[in-house]
Amino acid sequence: MTHSSTVTVYTTRRDRGFAHALAAGISDRADSGPHTADMSLLENHTSEHGRALVLLPLGGVDWQVKELSALEGSVLIGDLSGGHSLIRGLAAGAHTALNSQLPFASLLDELQTALNPNSAQPAHDTSSLVQRIRLRAEEFARISSLTDREFEIMGLLYGGSNVDSIARTAHIAPTTVRAHIRSILQKLGVHSQLEACGMLRRSGHDTRRYPLELRIGRF
Repeated sequence: MTHSSTVTVYTTRRDRGFAHALAAGISDRADSGPHTADMSLLENHTSEHGRALVLLPLGGVDWQVKELSALEGSVLIGDLSGGHSLIRGLAAGAHTALNSQLPFASLLDELQTALNPNSAQPAHDTSSLVQRIRLRAEEFARISSLTDREFEIMGLLYGGSNVDSIARTAHIAPTTVRAHIRSILQKLGVHSQLEACGMLRRSGHDTRRYPLELRIGRF
């Protein structure tokens, strides 16, 4: 990994704990640890501060012009709720974007590669990454459009339950379950329950009522 003293982790107050955990994890794999800084200081980042590691908050950020200019060569970390911010950051010259929903050890592995000064990312890889993030973000938005009841039923389908089992669990009639499933498929723009479950898995979207411990790995 690149010498950690040349890395600055920019974060919001809400994500400061996660930022410190990342810094500690990087430090364990290098001679010394990076330091963290408030996101408001990102616009002042220069090459003298080394590499910028930018931890995006839930929902992303509305980049300011000065912040975008400071993203050259940076590493972005965020989830699909901030897909628009990741895409805009990559367009501004960020080196790569990593999924914050990766298991922590896997995220550190990805960071080790991304922060390696000898690593190079061809332009076509960045373009492919943008396309994948855009597609996954669109799927994430469709999943987010489901009602709580639909999301509950979607989670039960994902867990392998059939219509009758869902009806018993949710205390509703099987005909009502089927009506919800039709609505789910329409909102997601898919033609089968299998496709719907695949979209849920790829989206990495935790259920609002019944966490499924979903992880999508790389974007």
